[in-house]
Amino acid sequence: MSDKEIKQLTNLAVNLRKKVSKESALATFVSAGILDKKGDFTSPYNDLKTVVLESRKG
Repeated sequence: MSDKEIKQLTNLAVNLRKKVSKESALATFVSAGILDKKGDFTSPYNDLKTVVLESRKG
């Protein structure tokens, strides 16, 4: 994943965090197979952990 892609996903995550409840976001990511029911990333999406951690800094 390029730096540009990480930055774009980080910005998206920041904007989504402002508009969507935690429960709704979790349900969406679980249904998409990105997160498991515990809220952990599934193996194909481990790179997104970096994006989430970066979004929490801003």
